[in-house]
Amino acid sequence: MMKKVLAICILIGLSSHSVFGQGYEVLNDDPSKLIKGHVALEYLTVDAGMANVSGAYAWALGVNSYYPLLPSLGLEGSLRTPLLKIESSGGLALAAEAGVSKTLFSKTKLKEDLKVLMSFNQSRSGGFVTTRSSTLTMPGNIRTEMFVRGGGYYRNSSYEPDEVGFNTTISSITHTGGYVGIGISKGTFFQFKSEETQEKFALGSIFKFYADVLILPTNIKDPAYDDSNAIGWRLGVKWYNSPYSSESDFGRKKGFFGNMFAIGELGTRPYEGAVITASVGYIIKKF
Repeated sequence: MMKKVLAICILIGLSSHSVFGQGYEVLNDDPSKLIKGHVALEYLTVDAGMANVSGAYAWALGVNSYYPLLPSLGLEGSLRTPLLKIESSGGLALAAEAGVSKTLFSKTKLKEDLKVLMSFNQSRSGGFVTTRSSTLTMPGNIRTEMFVRGGGYYRNSSYEPDEVGFNTTISSITHTGGYVGIGISKGTFFQFKSEETQEKFALGSIFKFYADVLILPTNIKDPAYDDSNAIGWRLGVKWYNSPYSSESDFGRKKGFFGNMFAIGELGTRPYEGAVITASVGYIIKKF
């Protein structure tokens, strides 16, 4: 599964390079050249609890960041506010997190059979879609990091009681607490040279997988509620496309989608049931 994921990220990084049918030379395969931190603008975020759809952020803007204080210690955080909500209880809605991440160990291991997708294109004719791709299996280094993390958590939004009626009043719900969790990061980096055009280019990606316990004391303005319900959880993945500097890419500037950043999460929050969060962003600063 991990090999398929890495192949997909390499595909997107290659979107501006036509290497189908070409030979190439691997110039470098050193994941240490990947970025250690970032600041990303989240321009499309959806965050919805299935048991409280009225409190969903249908479209939110935000900022997501990770700043490396030390090689094994960093500050992480996010701030989001919805431009479009399903229901409004008045006031400004915000979702914020701030915490630390500590790497327990890291290692770089050579995979002899790493499958790399070098090119991919589709054409449509007469209602048929034709797909062409070029892949190869090659040795490649993968950097793996195991980490723990924890921090503060805040989110407020609208809340609609279960008993829906003609006179239902939209209330508000606020989660104020924290999270603790563990995770694993996988990163790859390559520098290539086309034997046909002599063009040099870089490819790479980072995937972070994490599992958190959410400790979220909750306040609902109205009606009365049982405040003993304060535990949730989430499983998530963060994907960084092209997580390397322009210097590592031979001075080439990435287009808008070349610096893509994405998040997907599934979990639960007190009084909101199953929660789905998805976010797409653009990395504006790399560390």
